[in-house]
Formats: sequence, C-alpha cells, structure tokens
Amino acid sequence: MKATILRGGGDLRYETVPDPVPEAGQAVVKVHACSICGSDVHAFHGKHPRLTFPRILGHEFAGEIVALGKGMDKFRVGQRVCCDIDFACGECGPCREGRANICEKLRTMGFDRDGAYAEYAAVPDFNLHLLPDNVSYDQASAVQVLGISYHAVAHRMRPKGGEKIAVIGAGPIGLGAAMIAQQMGADVTITDILDYRLAKARELGIPNAVNMKEGDPQERALALTAGHGFDKVVECVGGLQERTVTDAVSMVKRGGQITVVGTFPENRATIPIAYIKDREIDLNFSRGNFQAFAPCLELVGNGKINPDLYISHRFPLSRAEDALKLLEARDVEAHKIVLHPHHS
Repeated sequence: MKATILRGGGDLRYETVPDPVPEAGQAVVKVHACSICGSDVHAFHGKHPRLTFPRILGHEFAGEIVALGKGMDKFRVGQRVCCDIDFACGECGPCREGRANICEKLRTMGFDRDGAYAEYAAVPDFNLHLLPDNVSYDQASAVQVLGISYHAVAHRMRPKGGEKIAVIGAGPIGLGAAMIAQQMGADVTITDILDYRLAKARELGIPNAVNMKEGDPQERALALTAGHGFDKVVECVGGLQERTVTDAVSMVKRGGQITVVGTFPENRATIPIAYIKDREIDLNFSRGNFQAFAPCLELVGNGKINPDLYISHRFPLSRAEDALKLLEARDVEAHKIVLHPHHS
C-alpha cells in the first residue's frame, strides 16, 4: 500500500509499504478520509512529546472494513466505521478507575503506533464505531477531534445552563468546544487573533466571536461579563506559545475554572501562581476524546453539528506535506483539511 511516513523531523516521505494484516481482535480498514490535526503539524517538525520514528502519522480517520482477524464476530466486511486512536492496557490503576485515556501504558495511533496517512490501517475491535448511514467519511474523519472538544466540555469543564464560558482558540477543537457548550446551555464567547476563524465561528452559530489581538485580555473579559470575568474558560490553542494560558487566568472570575485542552509540545508554561491561588481559581486539564465517539456521532448524525461547514480543503495523500504546510501557514483560510488516500 501507499503511506506517508515521517522518518524524522521535517522528513516526510510518500512510500510503498506492506499492507497491514489483521491480528486477532483487529480489522483492516480501508481509509477513505483522514483529517489533519494541529498536533500532526507539531509531529511533522519532530516536536510532539509522544512521537517515535519512523511513523505513519494520522489519527482522525474513517473508512470501510475490508478484512477481519480472529474473534471479530461483532463486525463484518463492508461496514463503514470511524476509529478511535488510543490503545489502553486495561490493567493499570487509571484503567481500573475508568480513566483509560490516561492509561500508564497508553499508545496512540499516529504518534507511537502507526496511523492512517495510509491506504489501509489495522484497528482493534474496541476502537471501531459504526457510522450512521447519513454520515459521510469526510464528516466522520472529524469525529475524533470533535470528541476532544466533547470530553473537555462535557466531562472536564461541565458547564451549567446560563454560565458565561470563554473558549480561547477558534480552530476545530475550539469551534467544537463552543458548539457543544452552547448545546449544553452556556452563554459562549469564542476568541482568536485570526479574523477568518472568527468569521467561521459566526457562520457556525457562535455570534460572540471576539478578536483578542489588540487590547488587554482582562479588560476585554470584564467588559464582556459585566465586570465579573467568565465563569469558566477553556484553552484550545496550545502550540509553541504560552500566552493563551496566561490569558485564560486573566479572563476567568474569582473562584472560576480553567480547562486546558491545547497540546503544548514543549513541556513548560509560565503561570501567575500567586494570582491563581489568591482567587481560588480551579485549573484542570483534558486529554483525548474519552467516551466521546458515540455522543459525537449522534450530534453529527442528527445534524446538530455539521463538520462539512468547517472542512476547508481536501488533498490526496501524496500531498500530505503540502497540506501540513498549508495548515501551519495561517495566511490561507484553512480550517479542517482532509486527506483522501485513494484519490490521486
């Protein structure tokens, strides 16, 4: 099969590799759509903290089952699926406590296990989710990233009806977080420094979209919340910067809560610890799309969230590097980019 393999930082190659063979409890999935994530950009530069080489990238994907290993009685060839990406051991303390997304031996497709920038991928049965008939492969490839938003909002932030919520970052994770928080009854404001992303937020039904490039974040937050600050803030940017975490601290009210979702490839951040302590601000974190595929497929299937509205580009797999560079450049209105491994 054809696959795009990262041999080292910045060294991405489109190559022919052996087709995957399903082990017991696995299916081979013909990849029809694989979306690009911001963490793929970090990985392309060799910056992701869990990345090993060589590696087939790609962890947001959907396709068709074409082969089954032993014991795969719950599935059949030809079924349409999207695929979770985490491989938990099921035995460690976090797994026994029902928190498999922070498994002590966790492995993740596209980072420390081969992913779906490829024509085919082998996937365990517990990572397969059947698609509703009205959900396309492209839409389904966006469910994993929507699941990151869902876990962050529904499980970690837990907004209440009427709470004033700020979402920092209007990329796909931030857009998803804002839409999910609105569906849960929150009064949502989304912020970014790129006008085209804020325009997309408004198009998706998030009217309070604010450019924070100019002005003091705390003053802007107080003005938007009648002088109190936001009840809760969710950080959805990450990357090679620290400003957004500090902005979140300045924007939240006394006794408020901050949830950090963004992936920070460098293991550091500067936070105003005395300020946080004095105001009893709760700071928590969210990792992955834990227990989110089913509710997100329902949201997409019933039309409450339509990923087609923020898929901006589609590329053949052979142009994966072009797609990664486009997403990174930010001088083009790129939101969600989908790779099609079987298109030339």
